[in-house]
Amino acid sequence: MRDLGYEVATVTYDDVGKLRRLEQRQKIDYPMLSDVNSDIIRAFGLLAEEYPEGSFYYGVPRPAIIVLDAEGKVSHRFSEAHYTVRPDIDSVLAVLRKDDTG
Repeated sequence: MRDLGYEVATVTYDDVGKLRRLEQRQKIDYPMLSDVNSDIIRAFGLLAEEYPEGSFYYGVPRPAIIVLDAEGKVSHRFSEAHYTVRPDIDSVLAVLRKDDTG
């Protein structure tokens, strides 16, 4: 994605400590944002609502790749219905490449 001029960041309901450990263990070089109360996750309509409050999985988002344009507006949204399935990165890149070339 960086080769196409996009920056990458993640948002998760995990706490900062867990994200720092993951960052160090996996040598991650992009921002990982902690949304412990799932406020951002809810704002983007990504909360996996099948898990009740109090459940271990409560607050988990459905996986998504959201692309913002230079003005900060959503230009693309790729998401899945269940947290165990991820958007296919090759398909995402193909769309972004196509849009980049017009």
